[in-house]
Amino acid sequence: MSRRRDALAVGLASSLLGLLLLAAPTLTAGVDLSGTVRAAPFVAVGVAALVVAGHYVRAELEAGDAADAAAGSERYPRPGNRPSYARPGASLVDSVAAISWTDRRQSEPTARLALRSDVRDAAVHVLSETEGWSQSETEARLREGDWTTDARAAAFFADDAVPSLSVRQHLRSLLGRDPPFARRARHAVAELVRRDGTAGASTVLAARTDESRPATTRRYWSSVDGEASRAVETGRARQATVAALAAGGFGIVTLRPALLLLSLFGVTVAGYARVAAPPSDAVRVTRTVGDDAPEPGSAVEVTVTVENAGETTLPDVRLVDGVPAGLAVTEGTPRFTTALRPGRRATFSYTVEAAPGVHEFDPALVVTRDLAGLRRRETLADAGGSEVACRPDPPAPDLRLGPQRTVLPGQTRSTVEGSGVEFRSVREYRPGDPLSRVDWNRKAKTGEFTTVDFRESRLARVLLVVDARRAAYLTPDDGGVPAVRRSVAAARSLADGLVASGVPVGITALSPRPCWLPPGVGADHRRRLLDAFAGDDAFSWDPPVERVGVDAAVESVVRRVDADTQLLFLSPVCDDDARAVARRLDAHGYPIRVVSPDPTASSSDCALGYASIRRRLRLRELRNAGLSVLDWDPTVDFERVVRRET
Repeated sequence: MSRRRDALAVGLASSLLGLLLLAAPTLTAGVDLSGTVRAAPFVAVGVAALVVAGHYVRAELEAGDAADAAAGSERYPRPGNRPSYARPGASLVDSVAAISWTDRRQSEPTARLALRSDVRDAAVHVLSETEGWSQSETEARLREGDWTTDARAAAFFADDAVPSLSVRQHLRSLLGRDPPFARRARHAVAELVRRDGTAGASTVLAARTDESRPATTRRYWSSVDGEASRAVETGRARQATVAALAAGGFGIVTLRPALLLLSLFGVTVAGYARVAAPPSDAVRVTRTVGDDAPEPGSAVEVTVTVENAGETTLPDVRLVDGVPAGLAVTEGTPRFTTALRPGRRATFSYTVEAAPGVHEFDPALVVTRDLAGLRRRETLADAGGSEVACRPDPPAPDLRLGPQRTVLPGQTRSTVEGSGVEFRSVREYRPGDPLSRVDWNRKAKTGEFTTVDFRESRLARVLLVVDARRAAYLTPDDGGVPAVRRSVAAARSLADGLVASGVPVGITALSPRPCWLPPGVGADHRRRLLDAFAGDDAFSWDPPVERVGVDAAVESVVRRVDADTQLLFLSPVCDDDARAVARRLDAHGYPIRVVSPDPTASSSDCALGYASIRRRLRLRELRNAGLSVLDWDPTVDFERVVRRET
């Protein structure tokens, strides 16, 4: 503020002096200035204008990112496209990207050693399966570098983690190219993926999806303080000020009146931006959904009407409708631009494809600008028609529960003692025991009263545990269905079939967004199950921001679930934490089975192929630990897979 006051004082003093000289030019009659002395004030003023312009440019560059974050960016949300989910193999991309030229100076290059150890485990598994080599032979071939004809892939294991550099490689480091170790890692992974069955695997690691543009209006501007409208400077006034100062400065220094006159335009624009009021927020938006309870895959038309409810003309109105993350736009666009006179309205429509779940529309984002585009107002408008509930009623699959060990719950020995038909144990008689369970033969022989306990017949309870952590929101393709939604679809089918068979079923989610429904039976419980799968926040199409550790995930199950409850763990198992959760639950004594939708579809991308290898290693480890695992390819109907397994 002190700088602004000083500048204002200097400006006012200069203006008063100029006005005084204009009113009384005779004041300078006794002053005779010529040559350098006469030109010095003009040069000083021009240079000062250029310095101020440079200051504005520097301030604009330094504060540009912060201003965009605080006042809103021009990168408006792109609804109609699903969120940018992570791709399997992103950890490999990050690990290779972490290899730099500078980590060569580290005494212990931990990032390089960790990457090589991880890839070595996968190499031993792949080469043992595809070549028939023993583990010791495979490790020896990796050390010697004769497992492949690709020299770079062979050197990744055979050479040092910090290889010596040639003159050419030193020049590459100056050009910012990949370090040799990172290049070798990509070649080694690509060779393993090719050996694993993906022909033509590329050594190029796909770049991670750009997540800077939000997919929904709420993510663009989360109005946590209840604020529904905000005025935003577009930055054009600052640009006009810089241009005016620069033109005026050059005009004064070079004594070109045309440039000085040109600067007046920028001064006018900057002055208008100071006094102009922000655009009106009197905009009314109405949304109409053609079918709010559609079948999965059906087309749903959404019609949006925007009306100028104010008394001034809106020359520039831009609207982005709040399409839910789970609904993909198949026809038209949810973005609209128009100009509206007072009381006038405009209508547009688009079509979305229904997907399972309860999809709540976000408020529409309305952006109004003034005629010069110097200021804009952003408004979150509640447009009504806020929900599309797609609740599929899945056919109950033929879940023939039998004694065989399958991915589905079957017959297990009850741990509850009481009346029944199967003998369990004999104990001392206790007062109150039924006379029918007294062992009278033993009483006749020994004179002691004993009671016979039987295994009490009861239905085994089943809990469906859905992995809905952020790490489980994976898809191989942009705009695809994430693995969590695949798990939810499988859980819905299993729950419906088990309830139809009279088995008590409940659900929970490994997620920072809690979900818990204890095991139960009956039509009402079935409806609660289906409603939870469709609309619970834990199974949202938007991944959670917070993360859940292994300890917290296991504790959330153990503290609520009896030890004799059978667990069905549904997870893509694409990270070590998912494997650890399954092992920990098994260690707690729960009968647990794993259903794993595979998000690593076939691709020439070596990162995706490597993720597939690592996932199979984790599933094999679970099988070796005695867990039953169903590896499900989502391109195959789940009910068909279940029938085949049973």
